[in-house]
Amino acid sequence: MPLTELTVAQSQTGQATDSIVDIVAIHGIYEDGFQTWTDPQSNMLWLRDLLPRKLRDSRVLIHNYKAEALTSPGEGTTDRILSHAVSLVAELCANRQLENVFDRPIIFICHGLGGILTKRALAYSSSRRHKSVEHLHSIYTSTYGIIFLGTPHNGINKEILLLPQSNQDQGPSQFMFNLLKGSEMLNEINDQFVPLMKRFSIYNFWEELKTQSGNHEVYMVDQDSAAPPWDHVEKCGLMATHSTMTKFSDESDHGYRTILEALSRYVKHAPLFIKSRWDNDLELIARDRQQEVEELLQPQIQNLLSQNSNLQHRNEWCLVPRSPSVYFTGRHKHSRDIKEMLGSIRNYDDQKRNKILVLYGLGGSGKTQFCLKYVEDKKQRYWGVFWIDASNEKNIETGYAAIGAQAKRGSTMAAGIYWLSRCTKPWLLILDNADDPDMDISKYFPAGGNGHILVTTRNPNAVEYATAGHIRFRGMEPDEAISFLLKAAYPKAADSPPDTPGKRELAEKIAIELGYLPLALAHAGATIRRNIYTLDKYLHYYLGHRKSMMGYPRLRSADEANIITTWEIPFRKIISRGSVEHRDAVDLMHIFAFMHFETIPESIFKRSWAALSKPTSRQKDYPDILQSLWNEEAQARFRRAIRILYDHSIIEHSLSNASCSMHPVIHSWARDRLQNTEQKQWLYCTMAVLAECISPHLEASGRKFRVLLLPHINSCLQALRSHYPPLPETIESAAAIERFAWVFAEQSMWTYARALQRKVVQIRMKVLGKRHEDTIRAQRSLGQTLWNLFDIEKAIEVQLQVHNTVLWHRPSIAEWLVWPILKPTHVPYCLALDDLTPSFWLAGRREISKEAGERAVDGLKKRLGPEDPRTLNAMFNLARTYHHLCEYEKCHKLLAWVLRLQKRFFGMKHPDTLMTRNELGISLCTKRILGDEHAYTLWSINDLSKIYVERGRPDEAATMLEDIIPILQRTLGEDHVGMFMTRSNLGRAYFAAEKWKEAEAIVRPILTEVPQYHPDWVHNMYEYARIQMKMGLADEAEKQCNNMLDVIMQEKNLALDHPRTVAIADLLLSIYRLQGREGDVANIKRKFPGTDRTKREERYDPYAIRKSPTPSVEASPSKMDKPPLTDSRQKPNVSATRRIRSPSSSQV
Repeated sequence: MPLTELTVAQSQTGQATDSIVDIVAIHGIYEDGFQTWTDPQSNMLWLRDLLPRKLRDSRVLIHNYKAEALTSPGEGTTDRILSHAVSLVAELCANRQLENVFDRPIIFICHGLGGILTKRALAYSSSRRHKSVEHLHSIYTSTYGIIFLGTPHNGINKEILLLPQSNQDQGPSQFMFNLLKGSEMLNEINDQFVPLMKRFSIYNFWEELKTQSGNHEVYMVDQDSAAPPWDHVEKCGLMATHSTMTKFSDESDHGYRTILEALSRYVKHAPLFIKSRWDNDLELIARDRQQEVEELLQPQIQNLLSQNSNLQHRNEWCLVPRSPSVYFTGRHKHSRDIKEMLGSIRNYDDQKRNKILVLYGLGGSGKTQFCLKYVEDKKQRYWGVFWIDASNEKNIETGYAAIGAQAKRGSTMAAGIYWLSRCTKPWLLILDNADDPDMDISKYFPAGGNGHILVTTRNPNAVEYATAGHIRFRGMEPDEAISFLLKAAYPKAADSPPDTPGKRELAEKIAIELGYLPLALAHAGATIRRNIYTLDKYLHYYLGHRKSMMGYPRLRSADEANIITTWEIPFRKIISRGSVEHRDAVDLMHIFAFMHFETIPESIFKRSWAALSKPTSRQKDYPDILQSLWNEEAQARFRRAIRILYDHSIIEHSLSNASCSMHPVIHSWARDRLQNTEQKQWLYCTMAVLAECISPHLEASGRKFRVLLLPHINSCLQALRSHYPPLPETIESAAAIERFAWVFAEQSMWTYARALQRKVVQIRMKVLGKRHEDTIRAQRSLGQTLWNLFDIEKAIEVQLQVHNTVLWHRPSIAEWLVWPILKPTHVPYCLALDDLTPSFWLAGRREISKEAGERAVDGLKKRLGPEDPRTLNAMFNLARTYHHLCEYEKCHKLLAWVLRLQKRFFGMKHPDTLMTRNELGISLCTKRILGDEHAYTLWSINDLSKIYVERGRPDEAATMLEDIIPILQRTLGEDHVGMFMTRSNLGRAYFAAEKWKEAEAIVRPILTEVPQYHPDWVHNMYEYARIQMKMGLADEAEKQCNNMLDVIMQEKNLALDHPRTVAIADLLLSIYRLQGREGDVANIKRKFPGTDRTKREERYDPYAIRKSPTPSVEASPSKMDKPPLTDSRQKPNVSATRRIRSPSSSQV
C-alpha cells in the first residue's frame, strides 16, 4: 500500500479518537517505507512501537513509493519526482478527506530523497488554488513542521555515484545523476521551496558517521548539503550513518530522544497554529472566488490594435549564422508561446518599446536550434532578422559592428545599435549564448525601434531583463524526444527497422537516460546512424561510458555528463581508427576547440596553409594535415576530415557559407578533455593558423574576411591569458599577437590594439633588442594606434624612439657615408620621419612637420621611387601639412599625384583613395561606401560644411553638422577631437547665418581645450572675437585680439605676416576705427606688415584671408640641419600636448 496507517491516536481510556496531528513518514531511495524506520537487530519499528507511547494524540502514516524506478537506468527521469509528489499529495488528501480530518495538522519526517519528494509535494500543493483543485491545497495549509534526516538539499558528491551498486556494470541512472550537487532539478525544487519555508518549523539532521561501501568510507550526504545555512531553522548531527540515523532500538537512543523532543514540541503547538492558518486561508479563498466572479461579469474588451496583427512585411534582412539542423523536430508549444508573448507585429507609432523575451535553460536543451527554426518559420513577419553571438562583450561589439557595416552606417557597435534603435520597420534580434552572469546584457539592447528581442542564456537570473516573458528550456517532451532520436538515427525510411513497440521502447529508455536533451539525442542518433552501436546495444555501452566519464573533474551535472558522453562515444571511435582522414579529423577538432564555436570559415585554413607548410622551427608542432601545400589533394583531404566530424554530429557544417560550428558545451569539453601540455600545444597551433591567414599588407579585398576572425582571435587570447595570466614572452606569441592587433586596429578597435601592441613591443625589446626590424615595426604600429587614439604625447614619444634608433643604426656602412651625415635617406629612417609628420602636425608643430615630411618624401622617392605605396603615404601626410601652412599649390600638386596612382593601384573604394579624394574636396563618396557613422564620413561632412558656407549656404551646413553631433556624442564622446572639430565648424556655420548667440554658445566651451602654443588656439580665439564683434561686445573682442597677438609674439608659433596673424590685426584695426582711435591704428600697421589690405572683411576663415604661397618662417626657424628630432628645443611641449583635444576645423 502506498499510504499505510501505522497507529491511531489513543485517548487516556484507550479508545480511538480524532487525532490531533498526522505524522507522515517518507523513506529514502535505498530502502522501502518499512526498512527505513526498522532497526534490523531488534526488529523495532520505532514509529509504531515507541512513538505512540509518548505521542498518544497523533496518527502515524508511512508513504511508500517505488524507489527502484528512479534508480533503474531507462526508467527514472527528472519529471518522475513530480509524479511521485503529485501522488503523495493526492493520496494523503484523499485519506484525510475520507476520514473527515482535512484540516488536521501535518508533520512530515523524511529520510534522504524523501525530503526532496516532500519539498516538491508542498510546492505543488501550494499552487493548487483553482476552485476545481483547491482541496489539494489543504496539504500545504495544514503542514506545520518538517524533520529532514540526511536530505541532500544541495545534492550529493560524484563519489557516491561511483560506489559499487547492484547494477554497477551499467552505472548510475539519469535520476541519480540529477542528485549531484548543482543539478538543475535540485536547484528548481529549492527555488520553489525556499519562499514557502517561513510557514513551517524545520529541523535538519545530518549523519556524523561514514558509510562503509566496499573499500570506501564516505558520507552519503555531507553536512553542507543536509543542513544548509537557512535562517530560523534548527539543525543537529546524529552519531550514525546515513542508514542508521533513522533506526532506533529503544527509548534511550540519543538520536531518538532528540527527534522525539522536536516531534513533541510540534504536536503541542501545531493545532492552534494550523487552526488560525485555516481561518486566514478561508478568507483568502473567498476573496479569490469573488474576484473570479467579477472577472466573468466584466465585458471582454477587444484590443483595438489587433488590426495590425495581419500586417505583412517582406523580409529584406536575414543575418543569421546558419540554418537549423535537418533533424530538428518538436518544440511546437514553445513556438506558439513565443508568438503569443511577443504579440502582433505593430506599426512603429504603436510600439511603446522593444519586447524582450528570455529563453533560458541548461546547455544542450536546444535554445539556439529552436531560435534558428523560429527564424526560418517566422522571418516573413519581420522586415529584418539579426543574430548576435552574445557569449562575451567583444563578440557583441563585433556583431553590432557587422550590422552597422551591412547597413552602411559604419563598422562600430554604436552605429549598429543606433541604426536598429531608429528603425521603424519591424525587426527581430537574437542575442545568443548570453551565459556570462557578470555581464549586463541590458546595455546591449537597442533603446528604441520597432523590435522583438530573443535572448538565449544558461543564466536563469537573466529573466529580470524580460519585458514580454520568459521560457525555461528543459528536455524535450517524451514523445518528441523519441521521434527526434529515431529521426536522427534513421534519416532514411529504408534504413529504419520496422516501427514496432519494442523499437520505441528502446528509444524511450535511451531518451530517458539522456534527459530528453536535444543535443545529446542528436549525438546518440548519429552514433546509431554511423553503426558504431545499434539501437538495442546503445544504452548498455552508453551507461558504461558515462560512468567512466565521472572521473573527470570537469563534469559537474547530469546534463553535462549526458551531452559529453554522447559526444565522446563517436569521437573515441574516430580516434581509434588509424586512417589518415580520421587522424586529420581529430587534429582539426583540437584546433576548433581553441577557436570560437560559431562560424569557423574554411578559408582560414586555405589562407594559412601555404605559410604553415614552409619549414620552420615549430613545424613539428603542427599536425600533418597542415604540412602539405594547398592543392586539390590537400583540399580533398581537408573536406574528408570535415565530413567525418559532420557525419558523427560532432560539428555542424554549412555548405552555403563554407563554415563550421560547434555547440558551446561540446566546444568547452573538446578543450577541457586535453591535458595541460596538450592544450598549450594546440593553442599555439591555432594561433599560428589564425596569424598566418592575416596578410601583413592588409589588402582592402580581405577586410570582410578579417572581420570574421575577430571572435576566433578573442577566443585564442582568452585561452592564452588563462594559461599565462601575463601573456607569454616568446617570439612566436609576439608574432601572432602582432597580427591580431592589426585586425583590431583595422576595425578601429584602437584600445584593444594598443594593449596588444604594447605587449609585442615589450617582448621584442626584451628578446630581440630595440634595433631589430621586428621591434621597430611593432613600435611604428603602436605609434600609429596612439595617433588614432589622439594620444599625441605618447605617439610622439614612441615615434621619436624609433627615429633615434634608425638614425644611429643603419643597414650598411654606405649609409654612414651620406652627407650631411645626420640627414640619412635609408628607408627605415624615412619611414620614421613620415610617421612623425602627422603627429607633429596634430601637435601644432607644423614647421617641424613640414620639414620631416619633405625629407621623408625626398628620401623615399630616391630609394623606392615616386609610385611606391609608402612614398604615396608620405606625400599624403606632407600635403596635409602644406594645407595647414596655407601652401595650397604644393598641397594640390601632391594630392593630385597621389590620387592618380591610388586609383590605379587600389581602386576608387579603397579607404586611402577616399581620404585623398576628400582632401581634394572631390566628393562625399565615403558615406555611400563606408557608412554614415564611419570616421572618414564624419570628417568629409565637416569638409562639405565648409564648402557650403563658402558658397553662401550656411543654413544647410549647420543642418548637416547638427545631424552628426548625436552620432559623435554616441560614438566618440564629448571630449573627442572629432566633436570639437564639428562644434567649431558648426560655430562657423552659425556665424555665416548671422546666428550670433548660437555661434557664441557653441564656440565658447571649446576655447580652453587647446593650449596657447598650438596654432589652432589662435583660430578658435579669432572665431570667438569675431562673434563678440557681431554681438556688439567690442571691448571684449579687443581684449581677445590683444591677448592673441601677445601670445603669438611670445610663443613665436606664427610669423608676424602670417595670414592668421594679419587677420587678427585687421580685426583689431576695425575696432579701433569704429572707436576713432587713429593712433592705435597707425601703431598696428607699423607692428604687423600686410594689415589693412583685406577686401572681404566679413570673411570668417582666417586661412582664406591671406593665401601667401610661402609665408615667412622667421618665427620658427629650421633646426633640421642638426640631429633633427633629438634636439630638445624642437621637441614638442609634451606636457602641454596632453591637453590637446581638438585641432579644430582648420585641420580638416
